[in-house]
Amino acid sequence: SRLVSSSAGAPMFWFSGKLTSALGADKVLVLSLGSYVVRFFIYAGMRRPLEGLLAEALRGFTFAAFWSTGTIYAHKISPQGMGATMLMFLNAMYGGLGQSLGAIIGGKLQSKFGTVKTFIYSGCFDLAFIGLVLVYLGLKGDSSSFKNPQHLGSPQENNEQNNKRK
Repeated sequence: SRLVSSSAGAPMFWFSGKLTSALGADKVLVLSLGSYVVRFFIYAGMRRPLEGLLAEALRGFTFAAFWSTGTIYAHKISPQGMGATMLMFLNAMYGGLGQSLGAIIGGKLQSKFGTVKTFIYSGCFDLAFIGLVLVYLGLKGDSSSFKNPQHLGSPQENNEQNNKRK
């Protein structure tokens, strides 16, 4: 399954910059979340191990599209000289907090409801989350930072702007 996942992910990493430029970070992140929904429902419906290969192929899009778009976005909003720090925060949230909470919550759900229901509930939750994201993006319109990312001010820039306001 790792071979299928890696084979699908490598081209996505290659083309992700163009995809993000063409669609925008907001749409790529929503598509990535949608790919998770499909993967969860594939896993829930599996009866034989080989049926999971399609979900593993989707992982290439799910992870590669999210990760590359997230790094592009983090770079665009990072203050001057703080790009590596923003990438560290992205990695900490995804790989640290996200995966840890996912494992804990997923394990609790699996022990209480079983594997199939856990994947169904995860797919439904993710689908609801996509709905919330789409409502948010719709309300924000073009002012959404996902559609028009701006550098966050550096501490010096923020101090200069605060001094100008006084």
